[in-house]
Amino acid sequence: MYKLSERIFDVRDLVEFSDEKAKVTQITTTENTIIFVWGVKPGQEVEAHTHPGGQDTWIMVQGELTYYLGNGKTKRIHAGQIDVASKNDTHGCINEGSEDAIFVSIYSPRDTGFQPAQK
Repeated sequence: MYKLSERIFDVRDLVEFSDEKAKVTQITTTENTIIFVWGVKPGQEVEAHTHPGGQDTWIMVQGELTYYLGNGKTKRIHAGQIDVASKNDTHGCINEGSEDAIFVSIYSPRDTGFQPAQK
């Protein structure tokens, strides 16, 4: 985890990738939020899930992902977009492209909980 006193972070310097699965790295936590950065290689997935205690905001930094909306629905999301999953909204993704994808995830409040869901 990085020190909040640094205040300004370059996401591309903080992201990590794994050959086995999508990799999440915690950047920082405050009394209100937790901020993560995700590295998702082609073919990797962030399982469909919900947060019963709050929202999860994704900020796409690089690449494209197929974003799960629940009930079998998906949408392509790409760098520059912000995707908000409110409390109990199904979300997750798969990288069906050929480029590594990077996104920032912000939990608010920080104890949002986690519940697996159907795509």
